[in-house]
Amino acid sequence: MATDIEGTLRRRVLRRLIPLLFLLALPLFPSASPAAETGDETALKAAQQALEQKNYQKAADLLKTPAEHGNGEALYVLGCMAREGWGTKKDAKVALRYFRQAAERGEVRAQNDLGFALFTGQGTGRNVKEAAKWYRKAAEQGWAEAQYRLGQLYAFGRGVEKNEGEAIDWYSRAANQGLDLAQYSLGMIYLYSKTEHQSDTKAAHWFERAAEQNHAKAQNNLAFMYCEGRGYPQDFHKALQWYGKAAENGSGEAMYNIGFMYEHGRGVAQDYTKAVEMYRKAAEKNEAAAQFSLGLMYDQGTGVPRNISEAAKWYRIAAQNGDPDAKAMLRNQSVKEESAAPPAKQKQKKKSK
Repeated sequence: MATDIEGTLRRRVLRRLIPLLFLLALPLFPSASPAAETGDETALKAAQQALEQKNYQKAADLLKTPAEHGNGEALYVLGCMAREGWGTKKDAKVALRYFRQAAERGEVRAQNDLGFALFTGQGTGRNVKEAAKWYRKAAEQGWAEAQYRLGQLYAFGRGVEKNEGEAIDWYSRAANQGLDLAQYSLGMIYLYSKTEHQSDTKAAHWFERAAEQNHAKAQNNLAFMYCEGRGYPQDFHKALQWYGKAAENGSGEAMYNIGFMYEHGRGVAQDYTKAVEMYRKAAEKNEAAAQFSLGLMYDQGTGVPRNISEAAKWYRIAAQNGDPDAKAMLRNQSVKEESAAPPAKQKQKKKSK
């Protein structure tokens, strides 16, 4: 199945996978500081209500006094409002200033968001080492998102010395809190590790935990594990089920893999028409392996009427998207209307990156 492990690792990059904390989804002020003044507590509660009503100007006015008193929650929320442009013009520099003030007062959400701003350079010059410092402060307070991000930094050696053991430790803390992205990333480390940490059983376990939370890449990888009998006994039926769930969640990789199973009759009756259907769906999602496979089906007249020009089109698209087989096809063989179909080349199934 799938792309080679080293290539997959090279293509994985640290990026922000968790959406911004949208304030209306969670209570902004989960608890007031014991040292907070009664007036500040009242203002914070009133600001929460104003935000729920999307009365941003009123919320900003209510937050002004607690912020002047150094209330971390008020400072954090004002930072979020500046970042999102709620009741004011979006201003990353203003947001950064509020986040830093709140973070210095121990506000865990601000520490996490300050880390992200520093890592990405939002409102400031990019500073990965300082980002790691603030992620660590939030992570040590038990903030799962920061634990996940700190794990990412250790996994790729960004702002800290690369350390697989540390990455596993921080991913595990977030994963045990139920964060699906951490569960998926933990599965990836266990699957791809070149050290004593490699474990198909642990990889499968964490993919399953994330898959159960509807994480599409984890669902695709869990299906791969079942299909190949890695971490679990081989079970094509379960593999197809999880590929189906991932495909329903928009995974082009899973659509490709379902096409592969139908083309080669793995766990299902061989069905070239169904294979073409799934390859096309994946190809339209810009899945390069599916684009090449669709080109091959047209080239051979398998599951569709033979069409050399259509085959050439998909080969070119796949090559532009980096598929090595498509590049080789275009290099070594001039695809013409009269040419004979090339021998079928069975591609390996894809694991999510």
